Amino acid sequence: MQEMVKSGLLDMQKLATLEVEPLIDALNVLTKDYLDWISEQRASAGIKIIGFETQSQIAMDRCKEIHSRLQKGIDTLKLNEKALAAFRFANKAMATQRVRSLYALAKRRGEDTTIESFDIEKNRSWRPFQLAFLLLSIPSLANPNHSDRVQPVNAYADLLWFPTGGGKTEAYLGVAAFTMAIRRMQGNLGGYDSSRGLAVIMRYTLRLLTLQQFQRATALICAMEVLRREALNNGDMSLGLEPFTIGLWVGNKVTPGSTEESHRAIEDARNPGKNHAGTASPAQLTSCPWCGSSIIPGQDVEVKKDKLGGRTFVFCGDKKGRCDFSKGKSSKQAHPGLPVLVVDEEIYHRPPTMMIATVDKFAMMAWRGQVRTLFGRVGLECERHGLLWQGASCTGNHPRSQRTTFN
Repeated sequence: MQEMVKSGLLDMQKLATLEVEPLIDALNVLTKDYLDWISEQRASAGIKIIGFETQSQIAMDRCKEIHSRLQKGIDTLKLNEKALAAFRFANKAMATQRVRSLYALAKRRGEDTTIESFDIEKNRSWRPFQLAFLLLSIPSLANPNHSDRVQPVNAYADLLWFPTGGGKTEAYLGVAAFTMAIRRMQGNLGGYDSSRGLAVIMRYTLRLLTLQQFQRATALICAMEVLRREALNNGDMSLGLEPFTIGLWVGNKVTPGSTEESHRAIEDARNPGKNHAGTASPAQLTSCPWCGSSIIPGQDVEVKKDKLGGRTFVFCGDKKGRCDFSKGKSSKQAHPGLPVLVVDEEIYHRPPTMMIATVDKFAMMAWRGQVRTLFGRVGLECERHGLLWQGASCTGNHPRSQRTTFN
């Protein structure tokens, strides 16, 4: 892997901008190095490893299979224009979120710094296994009918095992970014509208861990949304007209179940004498993941109530309006403020592109009918209220339409 590191070929920014042939050549360096490593390990069996020759042979055969899948991932990028575009987008988004996350952290610490000081190669480079994990996933993500995905017995579910701090989350986020992009670029999957709607679910067992991952993933969604807006301004609609958003779907002791509960929580936050202990709140971000500005619940979270539901908006606290997600700069966007959804009811009406959830939420799916909207099973949509489930009809003089379900 030394050649890739020395040549800067793990730089996400470089991978996002290379022409096709140089990109394929760069990725082939990864598979060549891996194949050389496999050969070295085979040669050591029976010499450095005594008594486990059979197990060693099995392990090396599996490694050879992984090498073959890596090569298929590279071939997909070479032959599939949408997969290539999604790969470039994912790398650009990951590079941007890496740089922005470091910048935001420095600003939270009170440092006087600039984004440019963090926009350097070492801050936006993959570890080899992270890039490999993305390449492994590309063929089946680019082709919904791929054998790795649809075979009842032989389909793959890849597992990453690394110690804490090894870089698993970044690898997952890279695959998630590719997934969200390729679905939108494909537009229609099996008769379903894939240009919007829920694409990625990340499930955790512990709520504290869920909140930590939500903060990290929000930085990626911010990067993707900024890139989508830039593309749209340049006439490129391949990433869709609907904003990239992220939802936090956890227990209602943490986040509100309804917009009404969200409204009460913010009203309580504006009351300095109120005891807020144990109150579910939509203010799950204490600072902006894009610029590091503080987010004050009573000032930077707004709730707009409606008879059927409403909306909760979390704004960056930058009062000068420089941040893309501040009130001054984002008020005219389709989703003002940070691209986050933290109220159950609002998540059902407007499913996010990516959702961070806890296991207890999945347990209630069977008896909570509105959850079906997360999977595109809905036929009625209201321009004001979003997707409607059975029993959630709306009245009034505003557009409502029957829609083909999206997936």
